[in-house]
Amino acid sequence: MEATSFRRRVALLAVALLGVLLLAPPILDIWQDWTQPPFKPLWSTLLENITSLVLPGVLVLGSVWLARRDWKDRYVYGAAEWAIAIVVGHAVVLGWILFQQAYVQGDLKPYFIAMDGIVLSADVALGVGVYNARSRRNRDRLERERDRLSALYENSTDPIATVRFDGDAIVEAANGAFRERFGEGVADVLADAPREMTADTVRESGVDGTLEYEWDAGDDRDYRVSVTPIDADDDADEDVRVHVRVADITDQTELVREAEARERLEHLHRVASDLASVDTADSAYERALNALRSTIAFDEACVVVDGDTVAGRGAETTLDRTGIERVQTGAVPSDGGAITRTVDGGETVLTVPVGDDAVLQAGVTESSLRDSQVTAAELLGTHLRETRQRLDREDRLRDQRERLELLNRTFRHDLMNDANVIDARASLLGEHVDETGAEYLATVQERAGEMGERIETMRSLMKAVEGEDHDLTPMPAATAMKAQVDDARGTYRGAAFEVEAPLPDVDVLADDLLADVFQNLLANAVEHNTADAPHVRISAERDGEDLLVTVADNGSGVDPDRRDAVFDLGEKGEASGGTGIGLNICKRIVDSYGGDITITEADDLGGAAFTVRLPIVE
Repeated sequence: MEATSFRRRVALLAVALLGVLLLAPPILDIWQDWTQPPFKPLWSTLLENITSLVLPGVLVLGSVWLARRDWKDRYVYGAAEWAIAIVVGHAVVLGWILFQQAYVQGDLKPYFIAMDGIVLSADVALGVGVYNARSRRNRDRLERERDRLSALYENSTDPIATVRFDGDAIVEAANGAFRERFGEGVADVLADAPREMTADTVRESGVDGTLEYEWDAGDDRDYRVSVTPIDADDDADEDVRVHVRVADITDQTELVREAEARERLEHLHRVASDLASVDTADSAYERALNALRSTIAFDEACVVVDGDTVAGRGAETTLDRTGIERVQTGAVPSDGGAITRTVDGGETVLTVPVGDDAVLQAGVTESSLRDSQVTAAELLGTHLRETRQRLDREDRLRDQRERLELLNRTFRHDLMNDANVIDARASLLGEHVDETGAEYLATVQERAGEMGERIETMRSLMKAVEGEDHDLTPMPAATAMKAQVDDARGTYRGAAFEVEAPLPDVDVLADDLLADVFQNLLANAVEHNTADAPHVRISAERDGEDLLVTVADNGSGVDPDRRDAVFDLGEKGEASGGTGIGLNICKRIVDSYGGDITITEADDLGGAAFTVRLPIVE
């Protein structure tokens, strides 16, 4: 500021001295005309030099007048520079003219000199006129711009202001929304700019350097601030102005966040399908961490099971032990959902429970996570928990199947062989026992036969419970039905078996257990029949893409209230001597084929009608 003030004083002093110097020639001429012969009247010499006295006097008085103005320094010494430049320019031109006439032509021509002075003044006047016209043009343009901005200010609901940088940021003009929201202050808005907002930084950015940034107003709204320079040039002394617009983008931001949340959920649904195909826990952990990165964009993450880190991304140990204790069962009471904590070092750690023994943890450098991100992480934790439960179930089922296979082999090979040996040896003893021994021998043979039947029943049951592992192939249903009817006729000679022909010649998707279904249904129709002469009718028909096989009898039927219960394991009638397994085996086998079995009343026979629905293979 001191250097600028000194320059101002020097400029004004130079103008004043120039005026004084230009006053010297007319004053000297007046003194000579008045005091030296031929003496001239004072009034005539004053009249002769009046112009030469007034014009330099204007320079002296003008410098005094400028010194008393409160104009900025650049305007004052700018005017002084123009005055000095014009005077010096006139002096150079007139000096050149005098030199040409006096030393080259040897003859001074006053009228020619006066005309050149007039022309020179005209040129200067034209330059001043052009400069004035350009100034007026720029002033009109600025006024139009102000009018346009004024209309914009009045019609916009966003706070808008014109700000001038003069040391501090000063609001020159603003609409009602801006004044209502911020009054005359704009410092809080500019404080969040990514670079310091001063006249120098705005000037460096240029008029095309519009700056946009997010502004935290301390409320629940989202704002975007736009700062656009106005006529910023390289002149360090020129005032710098900017337009400041504060737009409330909460609704737009919320739409963007909702779209991001939808994308996260859609991604997590794809992750759920992906997790459904993994066959090891390690693979599930790796895929879960990959999905978590796209959900949160963490800096580090890990999966912790029973306190041990089993998988990680940039983390070899737990990120927040306290967070794990808070979400695990039996620790500090919580709602069971995810929690976020700021740990030492300022990192925010999200802990998501994955069952009672595991968690997902992710660390981010952000101060907080959005609710949609936490919700997506919780959903991912749910998918991972379900995947772990599925893998646990599959492990248990695999173990159970191995045990069942062992039992199946034991029943099929060891016990069945023993039963056959007992029956064979008992047959050989028939010729070596007396009447009393024959009775005991008959009991042995009967029990051996029942043992063989129970072993076959248990074999069918164990194979039925392995339904998901069946190797199903197309099988001719009519062939299987006829074979079992023939066996039943040989076994139950007191019963009548009627087959409604022709049976549909179609294949169904099944395996060798299909014979067990028909065998059990035929046996059930006879053994639980209360009629003196059991009558069983077998029929089949095609129903779209399914085959319906019905086994009806003339017994007492099944009470409607018990038609679902008869398929339960161990369920049997009061007078039944069976095990209560046969119908349960039938249902398990048919279900494994993708079919079903139902019970209705046999219309003409009066007993029960069991209908089996089986998918047809074309």
